[in-house]
Amino acid sequence: MATEHQARGANAVELVRVSKSFGPVLAVHELELAIRRGEVLTLLGPSGCGKTTVLNMIAGFETPSSGEIRIDGKPVTAVPPHLRDTGMVFQSYALFPHMNVFENVAFGLQMRRLAKGEIAAEVGRALEMVKLAGLEGRRVRQLSGGQQQRVALARAIVIRPKVLLLDEPLSALDKNLRAEMQIELKELHGKTGLTTVFVKHDQGEALSLSDRIVVMDRGQIQQVSAPIELYRHPANSFVASFIGEINRLPPARCVLEGSSARFELGPSLKLEMHKARGLAAYHGRMVNLFVRP
Repeated sequence: MATEHQARGANAVELVRVSKSFGPVLAVHELELAIRRGEVLTLLGPSGCGKTTVLNMIAGFETPSSGEIRIDGKPVTAVPPHLRDTGMVFQSYALFPHMNVFENVAFGLQMRRLAKGEIAAEVGRALEMVKLAGLEGRRVRQLSGGQQQRVALARAIVIRPKVLLLDEPLSALDKNLRAEMQIELKELHGKTGLTTVFVKHDQGEALSLSDRIVVMDRGQIQQVSAPIELYRHPANSFVASFIGEINRLPPARCVLEGSSARFELGPSLKLEMHKARGLAAYHGRMVNLFVRP
């Protein structure tokens, strides 16, 4: 008998040939991406690469110009945000300043017309998860930046979404608090198992938090890989120079000899790489050469 997981498929979110234009500007171009159920996936890239636009299209705040978005295998391209079963944490947190902690977290449940007793139980569970139990009556202005971020997280997870979406959730925090919140985000994912999609510009955070990273540039995906694979085996020059520190050497001629490769930078300067892989197409050609520190 098929399990519920098998029946719903392995992917929580699918983007099929998704494009988005803002007037003459093409922000996202024919994106193909499958986000696995229960994974932590990060959209990473320079400013203007389209990563936030992708997140907003999954959430329903932006409508694709073409293509299809599916959540749990069902098309949601035309479905409004509040009916998509996604939880969103904005960069600014977007908390309601006139409400206390309980009211902020309960808002989504009240919109779903749950009974008061059920709302109280669910809000208590969410606040316990983010370590804010006992602060239900605090006003937003009385909270620290880290506490406000936790309230935003609780408000997103209390509705038990199919997908949790986070847009630069740590960028407003100082360095020490960011490091602390990274650990807490990992713990929260361990407790909930939620499919989680981050938008980030900080490579270190992306490498430490993610199961897979999607590197984007100019509205297109350059590589989708696990962090260590991304670091050790970048797909192209952009990924190599964008992820981590790296030295770029002058162009070199690639010569394959068995399982090894020799890179000729000049008549008397050659570098050898043992156990070369995936270089057959470059034999005898000039290539860009990068070396990690």
